[in-house]
Amino acid sequence: MNSGPFTADRSAALAVRPPGVPSVWDDVQLQHLWLAMQQRSWRSVAIVGASKGVSTIETANVLAKMAWWYSGAPSGVFDLRDLSLRLLEHQLRGLADQYTHGTRIFMALRSTFENPTAVPLARAADAAILCVELGTTDTKSAERTVNTIGRERFLGTIIIGGAQKAATKQK
Repeated sequence: MNSGPFTADRSAALAVRPPGVPSVWDDVQLQHLWLAMQQRSWRSVAIVGASKGVSTIETANVLAKMAWWYSGAPSGVFDLRDLSLRLLEHQLRGLADQYTHGTRIFMALRSTFENPTAVPLARAADAAILCVELGTTDTKSAERTVNTIGRERFLGTIIIGGAQKAATKQK
C-alpha cells in the first residue's frame, strides 16, 4: 500500500473525523457540486430558500465544510435568516470585514417571502444558491425568488429533502 502524503490511511481518517460526518473525500457528488460552484470567482455565497419553510442553515454548513476541505481557505457561516431590516447595514459592514481577512462567507437566508432582508443580503453576496425542498417548493415561488434577487447572481439550485424526508415520514 502506498503511504505517500496524499494517501489516506482509513483508520487514521476515522480516528480524527467526528462520528456521523461523511468522508467528503469519498463523496463524488459533493466534489461535483464544489466544482460546479467554481464556474466564477466568489468569496461570499447567499443560500436562499425558494419558498416558505425551506431550511438553509444545514446547506450553508455543508458548503462551508466543503470550502475548507477542498480549498483549505477559512470559511464561515452566517445565520442571517432572522436578520431585521434595522440591523442590515451593520451586518453588511461586518461581512465586509470578513472578506478582508480572506474568509469565504456562506449566508443562510430565509425565503424572500419570509424575510425581505434576504433580497439585499443576497444581492450583496458575490453569488447565490437557491435551496428548493422536494415536495414543498413550487416552481412559481422559485422563479419569483430568482427574478427578485437577479438571475445573474445564481450559481445554481440545490434540492434538499427527498429521500431523507420520505424516510423520516415512514418511521
